[in-house]
Amino acid sequence: MLDHHLTEDDMGLFTRLRLTAFGQAVIDIANDPAFDEWTFSRKIRHALDQETAARSQRRMLKLLKESKTPNPAACVEDIHYLPDRSLNREVVARLVSCRWIEQTTNLVILGKSSVGKSYLAQALVNAACRRDYSARYFRLDDLANQLAVYHRSDPERLIFLQSLHDCDVLVLDDLLTTPITPDAASELLNILAGREGRGATVVTSQFDPEDWYKSLHDAVIAESILNRIVSTSELIQLDGPNMRRHTHTGQEGATTS
Repeated sequence: MLDHHLTEDDMGLFTRLRLTAFGQAVIDIANDPAFDEWTFSRKIRHALDQETAARSQRRMLKLLKESKTPNPAACVEDIHYLPDRSLNREVVARLVSCRWIEQTTNLVILGKSSVGKSYLAQALVNAACRRDYSARYFRLDDLANQLAVYHRSDPERLIFLQSLHDCDVLVLDDLLTTPITPDAASELLNILAGREGRGATVVTSQFDPEDWYKSLHDAVIAESILNRIVSTSELIQLDGPNMRRHTHTGQEGATTS
């Protein structure tokens, strides 16, 4: 009986079985003399590793897309550690471990404009997706505007709100830089209440929490929002140079790291 030698013509079968990376590895092994000395088990393990890595990459890219992060390429590897910057490698390495997500601990990232708050939040979304956590990213103004489009009884609104309650990480960028409507403040409180004990929330703001009251019209809602965000949070105070000027070239483009 003739031995059928695997070639690229056989890739269609592996693709139909959704084993594209595994199939490509098997075909490479069959046609590359460098693998001739490998045991059968080692060859299979290599092909399985290729398929596992490919599936993890696809899953990560899917999570990043669903997060709606404005800069999916933002990553901790591209963060700049400058002598006059308060952010250091030890803090970032701890955040990248994502223990804060497991423990549903909120992060509050504070600092003046262009110090790199948004980039850090986007890089943490990237890190979370790499570890198979789901994330959603919104500027607070955009979130308020999106919620305002829906009617109260709209089923899509309920689905959208449920996605905010259920995701592992919710990023609220530029929190309360400008005042929001009472309805938007009430919606924000409901979202935060729905996430308690279920997920971690990341907040970036130019202002310290005690100044958030100025952007909220209802003192009771303001106090409730403040308590839900800050009471179970780690505070990260960013200080240093204007990162928009510093990173005028490179991968981040118009964003800051």
